[in-house]
Amino acid sequence: MIKSKIIYLILLACMILFYILFIDSMSLLILILTVVFPFLQLFILMRVSRNITAVLDIGCSTTERNVPTRIAVRLKNHSILPVSCAVVSLQITNTLTNETQSLTTMLPVASDNEQSIKFSVSYAHCGMIKVSLKSIRVYDYIKLFSKVINYSCTYDIAVVPTLTAVTPAVDTAPGAMNDNEEFSKIKAGDDCSEIFNIREYVYGDKINRIHWNLTTKLDELMVKEYSLPVSSQIIIVFEFCRDSSSENSMEKNDASLDAAMSLSYFMLANNITHKIAWYDPNQKMLHTEKIGSEIDFSAFLSAVFSSGTYDDIFSAFIHSKAENSDAHFSNVIYISPVLSDELFHNFTVLNNAERKTYLYINDGSEVPEYFRDTDSAYAVEADCGDLSESLNRVII
Repeated sequence: MIKSKIIYLILLACMILFYILFIDSMSLLILILTVVFPFLQLFILMRVSRNITAVLDIGCSTTERNVPTRIAVRLKNHSILPVSCAVVSLQITNTLTNETQSLTTMLPVASDNEQSIKFSVSYAHCGMIKVSLKSIRVYDYIKLFSKVINYSCTYDIAVVPTLTAVTPAVDTAPGAMNDNEEFSKIKAGDDCSEIFNIREYVYGDKINRIHWNLTTKLDELMVKEYSLPVSSQIIIVFEFCRDSSSENSMEKNDASLDAAMSLSYFMLANNITHKIAWYDPNQKMLHTEKIGSEIDFSAFLSAVFSSGTYDDIFSAFIHSKAENSDAHFSNVIYISPVLSDELFHNFTVLNNAERKTYLYINDGSEVPEYFRDTDSAYAVEADCGDLSESLNRVII
């Protein structure tokens, strides 16, 4: 555009010189046309820009990391005059990691016609992606002037974690499921700590389930139905923090979220209601969600995406320890992309869990000896590039 203006000024100077050297009606007419021409261009530009509309079209609302997604911008020119050059500007922001990418492209649009430009974009990290059509800059035919048309058109794309198919061991030992906090309201089970129903005796019922007091009062055999546990007091606590000491901090964060989601989904598929907790730096608090259905699972993911990352690398553990000091869990699974001697010691001495698992997301760095040689907690090292083998070693 600056180049076009310089060329025009040189041309205008030449026309003025030509008129001075050759004073006649022809040279005057050429000079007048040279002076008037930019104003004509500006007038046409103003008229055409009022007749330009744009639509942002997103191929899908959900995708995975490093999977190309189609983004299209459709420009419609309602004017009888063509647009020689329109510059479309898009801004793509990951609200979870605050990463921003700008896309710009240039295209012409014929008169009374529609032109579409397509982008293929992939996203390196999980999060909620906001794709915004920021503006369209329309130029006149010789690029002396331009008109910016601002837009506020935004679409959201959820880049979800990669669910790893895992088969962790499930602890079925007596006492492993004793601290259940909830029982099924529609189905009986074998947990004698809670009575589900009392009914009349049916042939085949166990003698030890006869309710003798009620049988004596009613003069009819009555039996107890025990409850079915649906919540095993398992909690997953995971960190989503930025580790300044690691070059692969975001990759480890993604793996941390992948691990939490994969274990949670395994328990959901096996009807094991559980809790999952993480730190929200925006509200400066620990979020804890109970996962018992697909709706809970989706709501949890949406809540994580609106939380963001943080620099205090052990915030989730510290807040979880403080808030759950009076609670008792059958299993605490702590997932973290960082490791320290002090934190690991504090984790191993937790006294509110029957089983403790520290899942450390590593990027190939050397693991300290204290993490390997421990008897008070189950330490699992997970490679951020391949989680499946490590997750299979977790005991639920």
